[in-house]
Amino acid sequence: MIIFVIDMRNLFLASISGLLLAFSWPAIGIFPLLFVGFVPLFILEDKISRSNEKRKGLQVFAFSFFSFFLFNLFTTYWIYHATVFGAIAAFLVNALLMATAFWLYYFIKNTIGRGIWVLLVAWVSMEYFHLNWDLSWPWLTLGNGFANTPSIVQWYEFTGVLGGSLWILLTNFFIFKFLQTEHKGKALLKVTMLLIAPMLLSHYLSLKV
Repeated sequence: MIIFVIDMRNLFLASISGLLLAFSWPAIGIFPLLFVGFVPLFILEDKISRSNEKRKGLQVFAFSFFSFFLFNLFTTYWIYHATVFGAIAAFLVNALLMATAFWLYYFIKNTIGRGIWVLLVAWVSMEYFHLNWDLSWPWLTLGNGFANTPSIVQWYEFTGVLGGSLWILLTNFFIFKFLQTEHKGKALLKVTMLLIAPMLLSHYLSLKV
């Protein structure tokens, strides 16, 4: 019974993460949710890593896969109008790639530490691959989540859309660390600077135009 409750809590966290990301996407457009969409997944990973359960890596992969499957399903469901098989394949493949990047974060974090840097590299590499291969899939590049608010990402002219993906991932991670730490003041300052500095830069760049 205890195992069932723990599993349901993990499922809840994974579901919340997928839904937050879906609601943040331009179709609905609650873009601030981009900055917290990964937080439940970070909490889930930390919870599993600290537990005494077996097959921790498999659990992290499975729950993150479910989360990203929901994200794909609710944001690109329209593909089924063209082909049902193609839609299912797209949902599964994209969720697989995203979950693999998140699993690498778990693996490196629990072996040599500093997993966040691996997540950044793995995620952006995955998105870059998606943008440049024959079956290009740009829709769910995280940085595209600001499509309705280009005024806050004027610096894309220097970083491209992948810079927005890095901003989203880093902000989510530091918000997660803020929730974890006892030293809230310093952590809050980091989160605030990470949120505001890119927006101020965008404002400055817009004034130069």
